[in-house]
Amino acid sequence: MVEYHRWMEEQDDNVPISKLSIPGTHNSAACYIALPSVKCQDHSVKTQLQNGVRFFDFRLGKLFFHDNEQGGYQGKDLQVVHGKFPVRIPAPLKFASVLGDIYAFLNANPTESCIVSIKHEGEPLDNFDKYVWEHYIENNQDRWYLKGNIPNLGEVRSKIVLFRRFGVSQDIQDRDFGIAASWWSYCTPNEDRGTFQVQDFCELKHAENISEKTTYVKQFLRTAIEHSSSSGVDPKLFVNFCSGSNLYDTDCWPEKVADEMFRSDLTSHVGNGCGIVILDYAGKDGYNLVKNIVNTNFH
Repeated sequence: MVEYHRWMEEQDDNVPISKLSIPGTHNSAACYIALPSVKCQDHSVKTQLQNGVRFFDFRLGKLFFHDNEQGGYQGKDLQVVHGKFPVRIPAPLKFASVLGDIYAFLNANPTESCIVSIKHEGEPLDNFDKYVWEHYIENNQDRWYLKGNIPNLGEVRSKIVLFRRFGVSQDIQDRDFGIAASWWSYCTPNEDRGTFQVQDFCELKHAENISEKTTYVKQFLRTAIEHSSSSGVDPKLFVNFCSGSNLYDTDCWPEKVADEMFRSDLTSHVGNGCGIVILDYAGKDGYNLVKNIVNTNFH
């Protein structure tokens, strides 16, 4: 029986993480009702970790205050946001708090590893790259895997692999700063970016587009499995977003899209080496889809 809080324990140290089937969550910390921000998850990151989720998508922005006279940012922390809006109000959810939960989990379960995606959203913030480095990484480099390649699992146990969705300024380009994923084409059904390949078709104009989205998700699962099972190919992370939305159409809000994903027999399309599968409302049906993704690693 799989123990989902430490499912990586049984995996070989020499397997590239790209050959694993890894459940993830979209806007991972957006589990609060905080209008106008839209809720994307039903449980906290701490609970997701215990149930097998290993990829986390965080969008970070300024706190509501602390601009100095020169226009610089004085805040000692960033908050987790969804678009322009905080995921929790009135008390913001600070990124340091979420990271603390991940560190604590990895301390208790050192066989595990997490991939953390960081992206800037909301109000402009000068030198976002330097801010992230100085406040979250520089003094905790032993907790992160910061090289830009696809590591083997043995290299990253008890560590966070950085999936960096922001650019790096010239004066700090000389350091390792994670897997470079600062851009891909907006609303892409399939784009190869070298180290990773991504499906992020997200623009749902009408509810009818949800079935189109599920088709792209399933096609991308097949592409990932085929690549993973091929010999002599370079490791590549397949990043498959099951999310999509339209803020102005409630039929296209995250929970409705997630319902359709769960109804679309997605489980029959997952398989060994299906890549990173990023879900909204991952806790539906007792994390059934998350656990089915994890289970493929044991077939």
